[in-house]
Amino acid sequence: MTKSKLMVLLLWCAGCMSAQAQVNCSATGKLPLVCLIPFTTNASVGNAGLTGVATAAAIDGSIGAQLSQLPLAVSAPGTAVLVVKGNPEVFDNLGPILVDRPDSVGRGNLVFGFNFQQFTFNHLDGINLASVPFAYFASGNGSNQYIEQQQHISFKYNQYVALATYGLPKNTDITVIVPYARVSIGAGAISATAYNLNTQGQIVSTNGIGNTYVPGFANGIGDVAINVKHVLWSGGDGGRGSLAAGGVLRLPTGDALNYLGSGAYGVNLYALTSYKWRVSPHAKIAYQWNTNSVLLNPSGTGPNRQLPGGVQFVGGADYGVNRHLTISGDVISTQSANANSIATGTVSLDYATPPTPSTTSATLTTVNTFQDTYTTANFSGGLKWKPFRKMKLILYGNVLLQLNNVGLRPDPSPSGGISYSFKTR
Repeated sequence: MTKSKLMVLLLWCAGCMSAQAQVNCSATGKLPLVCLIPFTTNASVGNAGLTGVATAAAIDGSIGAQLSQLPLAVSAPGTAVLVVKGNPEVFDNLGPILVDRPDSVGRGNLVFGFNFQQFTFNHLDGINLASVPFAYFASGNGSNQYIEQQQHISFKYNQYVALATYGLPKNTDITVIVPYARVSIGAGAISATAYNLNTQGQIVSTNGIGNTYVPGFANGIGDVAINVKHVLWSGGDGGRGSLAAGGVLRLPTGDALNYLGSGAYGVNLYALTSYKWRVSPHAKIAYQWNTNSVLLNPSGTGPNRQLPGGVQFVGGADYGVNRHLTISGDVISTQSANANSIATGTVSLDYATPPTPSTTSATLTTVNTFQDTYTTANFSGGLKWKPFRKMKLILYGNVLLQLNNVGLRPDPSPSGGISYSFKTR
């Protein structure tokens, strides 16, 4: 790949970036997906208080921000070469799936990869998305109300990722990662009840509002990323040990307001190490920085804030069953520092006229927002299969299982992919 071609590619990636404008969820017409939760809570209409808008927007922001932290399968080199008693020998272990190998694909080699991942999310910060308690204050038309309801959120995220890795001189690789996502989300307000208040904020009457459900979906290009990796050391017994460092630049090319992108630039600096044996241990440590994102201000009522980042760690091992099959397992941890989080809380309202002597007040359950630093822990297990010995074609399948119930938690998430490498010169 010449420097001129590389420059054209980088300019194209930068040109893909879409402007992330603030959104008015009370506008008419088709609204972006971040408006679904405020809409079904009626928090987007003119008679809702800012507390309801801010809380609904915080739920959206928490969901959107964590989508940018999902682990991606990488187009790592499937084979490596050892030097045994002075002779080159192919190392048959095909390597990990969700973390790159600290080896170069080789000068002039080109690796194409494609993978698919499916996520169905079930919890946010330990709260079941099927039943999120939500209460907010609303005023208008000469009356004040508190609205209490259960918010039902269904959220599926399918991601298709194309990768191309090219081996540059001096053991350096450059990879372009282009994701495409399809998002399906539904938001419903269930068992909504209005508590009508007098001027002293006391309950004078209650009435049911009914249920509301709004579905939506979006698809499109996500955030394009450019990864540069350099092998720092390769040696030891037969060249079995290796160490590499690199960085990933993420461009905000995806539509963040439709959960297709992060809405922020991101830089991830990392180090990789491994030791090639029948059971090959490997590890990665990284740190993620992000700029400000509209996802943390989807209602447009304040300034955009910084997308959470933090330390990332991967540790695992691969077992080469034979020259065609490798079993890979990893523990993947990702820190979100000073992230928007939610927790259940209550609102207490007094009755103007108590319905019974023992019932003088009503307690409404809702969610409150706060800043928190937490770390998600995932287990990744999968298989890599090389069906033909001389053909550099690799197929792989994997399942990602989140071990702790923090942040945005999915069901066990399957993924699969294919990679093919060839020499360009």
